[in-house]
Amino acid sequence: MAPAKPKILAVATATPPHYFSQSRLAELAGYRDAQRGGFFANSDIEGRYLWLDPANVRTDESAEELNDRFQRGALELGRAAALSCLERAGWSPADLDFVATTTCTGRLCPSLDAHLIQDLGCRSDVQRVHVGDSGCASALVALQQAANHLAAFPGHRALVVAVEICSAAYYLDDRLESAVAHAIFADGAGALALGTTGDGPTLIEHRTLFRSEHLDAMGFTYPGGRPRVILSKDVRRIGAAMMKEMTAALLASQGLKKEDVVHWVLHSAGRRVIDQARRLLALSDEDVAASRAVLRRYGNMSSATVIFVFEELLRRTQPVPGDWGVMMALGPGFAAEGALLRW
Repeated sequence: MAPAKPKILAVATATPPHYFSQSRLAELAGYRDAQRGGFFANSDIEGRYLWLDPANVRTDESAEELNDRFQRGALELGRAAALSCLERAGWSPADLDFVATTTCTGRLCPSLDAHLIQDLGCRSDVQRVHVGDSGCASALVALQQAANHLAAFPGHRALVVAVEICSAAYYLDDRLESAVAHAIFADGAGALALGTTGDGPTLIEHRTLFRSEHLDAMGFTYPGGRPRVILSKDVRRIGAAMMKEMTAALLASQGLKKEDVVHWVLHSAGRRVIDQARRLLALSDEDVAASRAVLRRYGNMSSATVIFVFEELLRRTQPVPGDWGVMMALGPGFAAEGALLRW
């Protein structure tokens, strides 16, 4: 008898307390020209949650101040998402055997997993891993690590936590790509509970796809110690094409056709990436409705975003046993990470 495959048993998300409209954020950034203002107005984003005090927003924070703010926000939001997810799974922190965390918008040492293990009150023998600097795709990298752990230890329980404070990766300069980044990225955390027994979609297959010739298309540089986003305009084209290729690989692994997929959990990278992916994959408006809804209400929260889309999909639909789903995110490398789900 084949061992049971890992299942996603619960999902939860968390956001900062303060919400900013796009027009207010463009004003705070100091953009006055029509082109940069248009990045905000035409993003299909209504507003975003940021780990900022609306009464004291600064664009001149030092590298140390930015990382201090990252640390405070990441720990609080990560803890909130984790506790909510554990409650929905019906678990206590002491039930956890494995914790996988991920972030790319700041630095912690000891890493985020160690802090959460302390804050949650996990057992002293809990196993863990931290996935760093894999960008928007890293929640699926962490999910893969949790699934691998459960394949080795089928009776274990695992938690994945992705948290990003993108507002702590803020660099004001004259580059258009900086303005694009400031117009779409936001702060948030998502968590997934995994086990091999219970109700939830099974992780049937994982795939990673690299296109190293596009290594420089996305990422960070650190002039003066401050994070500065690299975001090529080619990302929308590269990313959508890789989503199509990833989908073909996932479906071929099980002898499926695109028409067999009922649920699409696509990273809300941005309006044009979603548009391109919809066109290349021949998806309907309903297929990308969850992705568009998350983009509209929250913006792009880097690694946490795909977990928000998964939660939104479950809020909008009622998957039935036998339904297939595809979950995908993009990140620097240039990489696509994907998972094939079956309810």
